[in-house]
Amino acid sequence: AMCVEPPENGGWEHSGGTTALSGIKLRFVCQDMMFNGKPHPPGPPWYIKAGDWGEAGARKLASGHIYAVFDRGSAKHHVYAKMSAFRPGQLWVWTWTDFADPAKEDSGTHSWFRKKG
Repeated sequence: AMCVEPPENGGWEHSGGTTALSGIKLRFVCQDMMFNGKPHPPGPPWYIKAGDWGEAGARKLASGHIYAVFDRGSAKHHVYAKMSAFRPGQLWVWTWTDFADPAKEDSGTHSWFRKKG
């Protein structure tokens, strides 16, 4: 089988909403072969690079969202990205920050991004 590049693949810049992220990059890895019963190349089919959080392996959920968790020790950032149903050609990103310190209130943000370049 051959992979078709998904529309989410690539670099995105902030275009509106509340966010902790000025930019985000989604990287798709075509796993169109099987080797010893496992997808090849090995690893997750998606990666998300979000601001200074670094890059994390991601997966596409049944809902169509690409999902990754960034564990920064003091907080876990859950990132959900999906092509917007309301803004054609834009990526909708929702982040949920779960603080390790129970005195800090967990919070969520959402925003839209447009493709760079």
